Amino acid sequence: MAALYAPQYNLYKIIGKIKLASNLAFWLIFILSIIPTGLKLLNFTWAIDDLLNILNIILILVYFVLDVITDQILIPQAEQKRRDDFIDNSFDSKFSVNNSVQYYDNEEVNYGLYKAATNQFQNCFTTYSLIKLITPQKIVIPSVIVIVIWIVAYFGFKEVPFFLSLLQVLFSASILGGLIKHLILFNRLSVIYDDWVKLFQYEDFDDASIKYNSSIIRNWLRYETLVAKISADIPDTFFNKHNSRLTQDWMALKVKYNIH
Repeated sequence: MAALYAPQYNLYKIIGKIKLASNLAFWLIFILSIIPTGLKLLNFTWAIDDLLNILNIILILVYFVLDVITDQILIPQAEQKRRDDFIDNSFDSKFSVNNSVQYYDNEEVNYGLYKAATNQFQNCFTTYSLIKLITPQKIVIPSVIVIVIWIVAYFGFKEVPFFLSLLQVLFSASILGGLIKHLILFNRLSVIYDDWVKLFQYEDFDDASIKYNSSIIRNWLRYETLVAKISADIPDTFFNKHNSRLTQDWMALKVKYNIH
């Protein structure tokens, strides 16, 4: 079931629009990084070559600025709203002015530590599942782009301004760094998810959850620390495409582990 409302949604809508602008800049940079060097290698001359190089430099700087705004300012704010709502939904507190509606699919679970564990299990399951599904796309596209840009930067080093070549290398390093962070996120989410599965297999986990409070808090902190450092970066279109099936899978997990 799709959530009707969540307090972080408005910020993520803004983030989504900035990401669209960032993606547009990304592809323009990729194209403009190839064209001038490619033409020079083919012995073609183009009167606006310098203009393209200047435009490429501007776009690379814009891309870095947009990346900083989303990753360092907006996403932390949105995640703080999500965490406050998570606590409210789990413990019936009032940290959020407006709480989420149908964001969590665990309304039948009583407030308390067990519900917090259940909500965290759902968060981890959903994020891990989406990361696993999008991983091939996250590996192939950046790898191809980084290879192409490095080849272009190598052959075009003497043909284009040094500053542009340097920015192209930094740009590709940023892409490669994003891929490495994604793989780290995937690996660590897998470990946390496996730990939640183990916890929910204990027959007394629901009635005596306080007995496992250290393990619950440990997994909770591990997950929140991880996603605070490395954003999942799942496009809205990708999330909407898979959300219904993942909700059904979560409902099946609740039945399997007798979550109520």
